[in-house]
Amino acid sequence: MKALKFNNTEVSLNFTSYRNNGTLAVQMNTVPDKDLYGVVTVNLGCPLQNDTRAFVDENNLPGIGKWLKKHGFATPLGYTQRSGFCKYQLYEFHLPF
Repeated sequence: MKALKFNNTEVSLNFTSYRNNGTLAVQMNTVPDKDLYGVVTVNLGCPLQNDTRAFVDENNLPGIGKWLKKHGFATPLGYTQRSGFCKYQLYEFHLPF
């Protein structure tokens, strides 16, 4: 995957899965050193999560949803789920890149 700018940092996305349920997990890494910049998704254990759908963490990465949509990586599905004091929106990721 090619590097793109997020908040003035060159990043790339890494797609993997959560160990406990096998659903999609997305990490953002810096380029070229591949350090973890942030975790894009959260694992809420919701049955709507699968290998292409995941909840996006706008709380720790403000603007990430808009960035994902702008670059064609994911589309919001209009469903949100609350965990604690935070709300997370469900996205459909367009894999592979």
